[in-house]
Amino acid sequence: MDAATLQSRIYAGYGKAAQRIGYVHNVYRPSGAGNPLATVLTTLNAAFSAQEWTFTRPNLPDKPYWYALVDGTLLQMGDYLQRAGGSTYFIAGLQSELPILAVECNRTVWVTRPAAPSAVGNVGYSGQCDHVDSYLIGVSGGAGWPASILFGGKTRTHAELPASGDEHGFRIMLPVSAPVTLQAGDTIADDLGRRYIIGGAELTDQMWRIDATEVHA
Repeated sequence: MDAATLQSRIYAGYGKAAQRIGYVHNVYRPSGAGNPLATVLTTLNAAFSAQEWTFTRPNLPDKPYWYALVDGTLLQMGDYLQRAGGSTYFIAGLQSELPILAVECNRTVWVTRPAAPSAVGNVGYSGQCDHVDSYLIGVSGGAGWPASILFGGKTRTHAELPASGDEHGFRIMLPVSAPVTLQAGDTIADDLGRRYIIGGAELTDQMWRIDATEVHA
């Protein structure tokens, strides 16, 4: 038996097991920077376990990673799986002979980039002023991208301002299907009305990993 045949049998086994214990999920494949859930690619039964196959352990709030019991034949990296009334996941791992890795999304985000300053030459100190942001992913006033946002990261303190709250760090994950190159200084807004500034972003073969700081008045 060669590797391709083995992989197809593994995925077929996942699919048969999911038919027994999984729920029906819509599969979405983002085709642009707008609404990533605009068109249903297909439907598949899927079940998710907390990085083990016994289905006996609950997941923890700081662990968004799940093993996806689903036929991976039709899936690609960065696809979204969503169950009506349930959770949304994106595919972060389709490695040969290994479990399919999925990341659970707990928020919806929009990413914008401030307009570049128009001044030239030696302009000295500058900061963000009133401007129109360009949307990198998501639709202004419309659909955003499901993402994982986790508390924890570098925090900026303001001890010299007693009435000011600290700006806490967060770790944000987006699928590789996001058709942009994220940069430090880009702004992320979520569906709770919170805003974050990207301090650094890394594109791996699994996902976008972003260090961001919440900003507020």
